[in-house]
Amino acid sequence: MHLDGLSAAWLHPNTDKAQRFLASAYDSVEAVLENLGIVRLARRQEGGDLRGRLTSNEEDLLRAAVTFAGAGIDSALKQLIRDTLAALLPVNDASASKFQAHAEARLAHEQAPKLLARYLTSGDPRGALIDDYVYELTGSSLQSAEQIQKAAGALGVTDAKLRKRIGELKPLFVARNEIVHELDLRAPEKLGDRNRRVRSIGKTKEMTHHGLETTQQIINSVAKTLGSPGPHGKSEA
Repeated sequence: MHLDGLSAAWLHPNTDKAQRFLASAYDSVEAVLENLGIVRLARRQEGGDLRGRLTSNEEDLLRAAVTFAGAGIDSALKQLIRDTLAALLPVNDASASKFQAHAEARLAHEQAPKLLARYLTSGDPRGALIDDYVYELTGSSLQSAEQIQKAAGALGVTDAKLRKRIGELKPLFVARNEIVHELDLRAPEKLGDRNRRVRSIGKTKEMTHHGLETTQQIINSVAKTLGSPGPHGKSEA
């Protein structure tokens, strides 16, 4: 039981660490799905019927796949922001515009005099302001389609198809949050109920792959903006 591969990575030194985080997340999700296949094969060999609902252990493996995918997206994109934002600002108008809006909001804040004093006495006012912006973008978990859209905007991602893909991440993050925050439990209808949400193998593979592939496309977009010649360091044909 395998996960489809991702698009070829566009390589750039500034995106290398984010790329490795994404690769680790992909490997983790694929390993969980492979283990699920082994468990189901063993059940069939023991005479079990694979039709109908999965066993609770099998469903837990699907939940692990969703959780790993969400964590991988979060860690890869946060690292991408940390490692590339400062380099993007001089070469990407969309990214620079978002940064300017952040700066204007900071200087319109009620604490603006203190903030301005901190920036001016830092020795590198622009760098201090960029650091604040990076913290704002990475200080909390990226676990909703809206948060990924904001991160993509800061990274200068304007491609309409990619932004649409990001909007389609909502089911993955809804599932991830139901699992992490609610243990996938449904509201009990009567005393003693411990019903949990049911997830199919096909839907889980679709959601997790979509999330990981979308992250790959975001990384590639940033690498291309920063001057990557193409996948594996070769000029795109």
